[in-house]
Amino acid sequence: MSKIKAQKSKNRVLQLFSLLMKNRRLSTLFTLGMCGSVGLATAGNTLFTQKFFESVNAASTTGEVSKAVSWGLFVGLFMAFTLILNGISDVLMENMGLSLSGFLGIEINKKAAKVDPICFENSEMLNTINKAYEGVERSGRFMTILLTNFTFYMPYFLFFLVYLFLIHPMLCLGIVFVIIPTLIGIKVRGDYYSTLEDTVAPIRREMTYYEKCLVDKEYTKETRLLGAVWFFRALYETSTLLFKKEQWKISVKSQFLELGLRSLTLMAYVFILCQLYYYMSIHVINIAIFAAVFTSVDRMFAYMDYIGYSLGEVAYIYSAVDNTLKFLELPERGGIEIPEEDYDIHLKAVCFSFPNSAENALKDINLTIKKGETIAIVGENGAGKSTLVKLLMNLYLPTEGAVFFGEHNTADIKPGGGANAISAVFQNYQRYKMRVSDNISISHTQEALNPAKLEAAIQKADLTMAHRSFTKGIDTMLSREFEGVELSGGQWQRIALGRGFYKNHNMIVLDEPTAAIDPVEETRIYKKFAELSQDKTAVIVTHRLGSAKIADRIIVMDKGRITDVGTHDELISKEGLYSEMYSAQAQWYVAG
Repeated sequence: MSKIKAQKSKNRVLQLFSLLMKNRRLSTLFTLGMCGSVGLATAGNTLFTQKFFESVNAASTTGEVSKAVSWGLFVGLFMAFTLILNGISDVLMENMGLSLSGFLGIEINKKAAKVDPICFENSEMLNTINKAYEGVERSGRFMTILLTNFTFYMPYFLFFLVYLFLIHPMLCLGIVFVIIPTLIGIKVRGDYYSTLEDTVAPIRREMTYYEKCLVDKEYTKETRLLGAVWFFRALYETSTLLFKKEQWKISVKSQFLELGLRSLTLMAYVFILCQLYYYMSIHVINIAIFAAVFTSVDRMFAYMDYIGYSLGEVAYIYSAVDNTLKFLELPERGGIEIPEEDYDIHLKAVCFSFPNSAENALKDINLTIKKGETIAIVGENGAGKSTLVKLLMNLYLPTEGAVFFGEHNTADIKPGGGANAISAVFQNYQRYKMRVSDNISISHTQEALNPAKLEAAIQKADLTMAHRSFTKGIDTMLSREFEGVELSGGQWQRIALGRGFYKNHNMIVLDEPTAAIDPVEETRIYKKFAELSQDKTAVIVTHRLGSAKIADRIIVMDKGRITDVGTHDELISKEGLYSEMYSAQAQWYVAG
């Protein structure tokens, strides 16, 4: 088992190193070469120090001091040179670590875009993502420590071992006794912190959420008005205490381990000193060698202290980095690319359930949507409207049954394959803290902004750029945090609608994006939307039934099932669920 784990750790290091070499090969090789040179130079100081002490010893008996002075100047200059190299090496290593974190962050975001969207409805997946992003931040430090140990300390200790071996082979035993406790510490700490990371990941997610409820702009106004600050503060404190408690358990174990290992290291230190005194007393080594090795032993133990501490940090970081690389290895939802065309959409005996749910959110759905048709999906909250839309857009796959775009089963289609011709505006749309033009054109940021297309999207969304809110027109920053402006809910919804219109599409979905607009204005927008969607497939999800009248057909949903399909007039005449809901809402709508 330990061999498997060691091999896995080696593979993780190689994965990160490959990422570095892929993105900055020459810079990485230069940095490692520089670090190795510093290690050899530092070890070489011991040999030069010995030569200096020998020249001083000779000067004390012969009176010739020029050689001692020369060696003294050389050792001083060499030490200064080594310090300069060390400083340059540290800067290069730090830069390399930051670059690695950046490269890994890009890979994580690419991967997140390829993972099956349904995975993000799974709490275990959310924990995995949390741990993955934690590892991105720490990956640079992880590799910096390992590469520093490998390229600086390994050459240093190898040189020092060879130096001691040439003096007397038995002197190498002391170095071995120093290394063993360090290796034990790495192994045990690794096990401790791997367990800790698995335990605290869900707690950390809770802490982050409660903190957002207390301090984030999106939450703080409502939190304070409701007097819920103390409630969220109590939850935050509870989760924080639980987080600290788990950390404390590991910290106590780690400190006891550290105490035992330092005792072994102290014994190794005493052993080396005893060896030096013994071999000097029997004239195996002279006073110069004794002094050179003795002064180097302190440095060696300081280095071993750092190695023990830094590799302990690596053991702590490893589990987070491992989780990041595990995330990159998650299976992706593959499939074929299909042409970006307008297709008839067929749902055949479709059932769907969310991860870890025993109950189906959609049940036995059979439906055909003709290309160019406008469909309204209505029903009470929780009826399954938004879930159905996500299957229509190929975001989710059915648990049972099948969804077809023309002849193509969505189970065989790559996510986004063919769906690039689908645009959507959801109820929980994003309010990007960027300029108006960026907010609307965000689906085509790889291309230069098309002013005519932007203007058309703004007009279709009924967004009035002459309004006093837009002080700089399309260049107005939509966030006070960045010296911009704050929009009303209705203005933001028009921005979101403009975003949907800007994207190239053969099918557009509006999933209740007009909730902050009054019913009369909503009806007017939907009528205009129907006009603009001529010859394109359009799906409207709404709980305001007055707006559904513009649709060619209305799908009525209740408890995950389609209970009725028809035009507005047909459904009113049936006096079913649709008729009941419409009558209850009629007072909010103007006649058609």
